Amino acid sequence: MKNSAYRILVCLLCIISFQGYTQLDSLVGQPLYTQHLTLKETFFGNEEMYQVCYPKDHRWIFTSIIIFSIVTVILGALIIYIKSSTNKKLKEKNNIIAEQNKDLIDSINYSLRIQQAILPDKKTEEAVLKNGFVLYKPKNIVSGDFYWLNRNEDIIYLAIIDCTGHGVPGALLTMLAYNAINKAVLEKDISDPTLILDNMNTNVKEALKQDKHNTIQDSMEVGVVCFNTTSNQLQFSGANLALTYIQNGELKIANGGKCSVGSVQDSSIELPKTHTIQLKTGDSFYLYTDGYADQFGGEKGKKFKYKQLEQLLLANHGKSAREQYAILNATIDAWKGKLEQVDDISVIGLKVT
Repeated sequence: MKNSAYRILVCLLCIISFQGYTQLDSLVGQPLYTQHLTLKETFFGNEEMYQVCYPKDHRWIFTSIIIFSIVTVILGALIIYIKSSTNKKLKEKNNIIAEQNKDLIDSINYSLRIQQAILPDKKTEEAVLKNGFVLYKPKNIVSGDFYWLNRNEDIIYLAIIDCTGHGVPGALLTMLAYNAINKAVLEKDISDPTLILDNMNTNVKEALKQDKHNTIQDSMEVGVVCFNTTSNQLQFSGANLALTYIQNGELKIANGGKCSVGSVQDSSIELPKTHTIQLKTGDSFYLYTDGYADQFGGEKGKKFKYKQLEQLLLANHGKSAREQYAILNATIDAWKGKLEQVDDISVIGLKVT
């Protein structure tokens, strides 16, 4: 009997369920399920006939979310488009700049070949600097510093030149310096250092058409040495450059005039004069531009200074030319460290033997 009653009840429930959930709702007094609203019904329908999560007063929240989402998508797409377009234009400009830089570097590298051609060749250096050295460290590819060597039997000529600026502008001036000193010594056979400077000054001013009305007033600092290898007599004259020499273990300075080669200068400037110095075996002399002393470095990032350079020369003047070169080169590299080289560096040294 119990099994029959149970079966009747199950059948009844099945019949009721097939008649629909709405009739069952009326039997039990409450809805059995919640009908999901469509998007249209959510915003435009009558929610009173549905069980919904939010009343109609909160529909603006859904509207705001949708509007915000649409605007965000549009703005995102716009930003991506602008960024992509900007990156494309930037890449095109970078390619143009890279190509221009390559052409410029190639041109400067070729200029280096020309500048190296006017520097003393190996044969000349061996003849003049048999017991000497040249430390030559351009700041850029080409240099505003320049050195000139020549030998005429027992007389050797050394000159060191620091032109205004460095890089390409300075390198252009070195060409003028090369021509000017060649004319003075090789063509006119001038042997007095002061007269050599005077003749160079005239040539440079003529080449640059310098006068009081010309804005081009570039110039160069020059030191010239004429040394007799037989008598060990040295003659020196400088325009804003000095000669350092070590005699009997004592360091001495022969100062140049407070003037320059080239440019229109005040008549009150101190003109160069020829210093005549008698050296002997074991003595040394040096010409250098301001690049070594002006280099920043060390623990505090300060200039190397002339005093420290003079002490370095004095401490090592008794060593061979090769050793002195290595010491000077290693010292300035260590002093500079990771800092940028501030100027062209040139040092010429010669030991009397």
